[in-house]
Amino acid sequence: MGVRVLFLDYDGVIADSMAAKIAALADAFAPYSADRAAVGEGFRRHAGSGRELIFDRIYEDLTGEALGEPDRARIVGAFLARIDAINDAVGLFPGVRAFIEAQAAKRLVAVVTGVPQEEAERQLARFGLAPFLASVHGATRETPKHVHMGRVLEARAVAPADALFVGDSQADMREAALAGVPFVGIGTPDFFATGAPVAVFPCLPDLAPLLDG
Repeated sequence: MGVRVLFLDYDGVIADSMAAKIAALADAFAPYSADRAAVGEGFRRHAGSGRELIFDRIYEDLTGEALGEPDRARIVGAFLARIDAINDAVGLFPGVRAFIEAQAAKRLVAVVTGVPQEEAERQLARFGLAPFLASVHGATRETPKHVHMGRVLEARAVAPADALFVGDSQADMREAALAGVPFVGIGTPDFFATGAPVAVFPCLPDLAPLLDG
């Protein structure tokens, strides 16, 4: 593939953090739903939307109602009380550091994540990945992932078709489509069956032959 810009999601693609964050979020949602599996499924489906939107969408999926500010504050507070410990404990998926280092020598690599930007930057620096990344972008309600990708491509005069976004959620796939950027899923083919990914791989390093072939 002639990929000039490689966009990567963070949770579930670079960092092995999904299980710990799902457990923390299921605990945060416990006063509103005992269905921990549904909370986890919602997190995997909406991950990448930006943290502030993920909680709203999971709540709406579970209850059919909009998440009010007092309940949002309780959920966010319970989750954030554990995030530092989670971030200290999680690590990279095997082979990810070598993959990113190798790809950065061939093309621009940027992270576009639903994790708040400062938090993502700290983690990526802790993992020693900062020198290989052109930029890091934290999606928000006001500035979703497709907007960040569009700005990066416009600044470098790169066509969307010459980029690739790698993510692990259906929200990521939708954001790629909005940006006009081809998408590769990390996970299982059935999870992305309703979309149109270029390919689906179990883990990020498995993407190398597609990029370099």
